[in-house]
Amino acid sequence: MRNSDRSALRLLHYWWPLALGWSLTVVVQRATGRAADLYGVTTLLSGIFAAYSLDRVLDPPGTARRAWMTRMLASAGIVSAIVCGLAASRMPLRTGALVPALGAAALLYPVLKQLPLTKTMVLPAIWTWASIALPFNDGSWLGWHAVLQPVAVPLLLLIGSGCLLCDLKDEAGDRRAGVRSLPAIFGGPATVRVAVTLAVAAAAVALLEHRTGLAVSAAVLGAFTFSPTLLATEAAGPLIVDVILTLPGILISARVV
Repeated sequence: MRNSDRSALRLLHYWWPLALGWSLTVVVQRATGRAADLYGVTTLLSGIFAAYSLDRVLDPPGTARRAWMTRMLASAGIVSAIVCGLAASRMPLRTGALVPALGAAALLYPVLKQLPLTKTMVLPAIWTWASIALPFNDGSWLGWHAVLQPVAVPLLLLIGSGCLLCDLKDEAGDRRAGVRSLPAIFGGPATVRVAVTLAVAAAAVALLEHRTGLAVSAAVLGAFTFSPTLLATEAAGPLIVDVILTLPGILISARVV
């Protein structure tokens, strides 16, 4: 693969979570019947863009990335963080209080992921909480009431499965860095088995709740676990997982489900 193609693939991988955030908003809106708040959606999407851009800037030295890409990621992250802060300031105080809490979690993530299995559990919880609470702020402190919605369960299971599969590419790197992720502790095959279990559980709960899009996404994700080598490929593997996780929003928007 040419360097230009590889750079484009990395950028797509780094920034696809923005599309995933949009998809989750569509899913939650369908499940709850509530209208999304403009400032809440802007806060969620700009926060995702900022977090994933700046996280790549802080990657360990030696990460294969060109200087222009680092500058682009840094600029995008800083601008997005400013937009996130401005949008959050227009949200109700109680729900808006979740934003600095999530920001602190993002800043502490390099430290938190050193703790056993924290990387496995914290990221899916943050994604689920933020995608339900921020766009549909209900005035409860930190949006805790919103995350009691039934759709939170299949979302958490599905995102948890996806995060585990995204970690497959980091198995060797996590071991060297002392990050106690599931692949680093138990190895790739065991991680895939846990991911399949979560995907099956997500599909089952989604079907019980009549969330066909989530069930389809879980089924496709489970099917791809039969190609663990592909999923463990740098950039391409996690991008495939993220695209699969985005399927529910696409299917709903296309009126397929």
